[in-house]
Amino acid sequence: MKLNKEIVIQQPPYTASNGTIVKPEPMTYTELDVTYIIRPINNTIYAQIAGIPSPIMLLQEDNIGVLNLTIENLEAILLNKLGEDPQSFLQSLFPKTLESDPDGPGSILSGMIASMGIKTTPTCSCKRHAIEMNEKGSDWCEQNMPTILKWLKEESAKRNLPFVETVAKIMVSRAIKTSRRLKAKNAK
Repeated sequence: MKLNKEIVIQQPPYTASNGTIVKPEPMTYTELDVTYIIRPINNTIYAQIAGIPSPIMLLQEDNIGVLNLTIENLEAILLNKLGEDPQSFLQSLFPKTLESDPDGPGSILSGMIASMGIKTTPTCSCKRHAIEMNEKGSDWCEQNMPTILKWLKEESAKRNLPFVETVAKIMVSRAIKTSRRLKAKNAK
C-alpha cells in the first residue's frame, strides 16, 4: 500500500541480554507491506504491517462472512485508522520501554533497585509498573506513593525479600526528586 508521504518510525531503545542499550535504526516507509487477517471465530479483521509489532483491528462485525470486502475496501479502512498522522499512529503500536525515558521516576527507581542486586524477571510486574510511573510522571508518583509502596511490598513478598516501608519510601522519593532534577536540566 503506497503512502502519500514518507514516514519514519523509531523503534524504542531496549537493553540487550549483555546489558548494553540498543538503539535500533529508524525505519523509513514509502509504502506499507500489509497482511490482512480475517478471524471468523471472533468476527474481526486485522491489518498486520511488516516491521510493526501490533496488528491493527480494522473491523469487528457480527457476521463478517457476509461482507463483500476487497483489498481496496480494506486499504481504505486502514488509511482511515491511520488518520491524519500515520507516523504517530504506527509509532504508538510499539511497546514502551524503560530505556525510552531513562530520566523517568520508574526508570530511576528500577536502576536503584537493580544496583542492590535485585533484577527484574520475566514473570514480575516490575517493568510494567516502572513504565506506568514514567508515563504518569513525578507528580502522579508523589501523589500515589501508597500505591507504589504496595507494588514494592507485593514484589518483595513474591521474592521472599524483606520489605522496610521507610526505606522503600525514601527510595521512591529520591527517584522522584532525581527525575525532576534531570528532566529540568535536560529541558534547558
